[in-house]
Amino acid sequence: MKRIVKSFTFWFIVLAILGILSHQIGQDSKSIVLIGFNPFLNILADNVITREFMNSGLVVTCGTIAEKISIYWYIGSFLTMVLYGCILDLLKCLIIKIRKTRK
Repeated sequence: MKRIVKSFTFWFIVLAILGILSHQIGQDSKSIVLIGFNPFLNILADNVITREFMNSGLVVTCGTIAEKISIYWYIGSFLTMVLYGCILDLLKCLIIKIRKTRK
């Protein structure tokens, strides 16, 4: 359990869930936390073709200005946060291995 709590992936999953929940209840009415702070989703939102694809999924009601959002945005947010956490955990393992080999 201690090892899980120390991983970046765990904390990025927690952040993804909190971001989705805050968007769902209306605290992120302009999708700034859900999409704006996520570089990959922000790039997808700026492109017309990918934005249309992301908006084509099952529509979920939420407390935002538009009052609805495609579930693909939530899935994308969760998956990219897991990806970011895995990348940081991999970098952390590599740094630890490099430090051990230098001793």
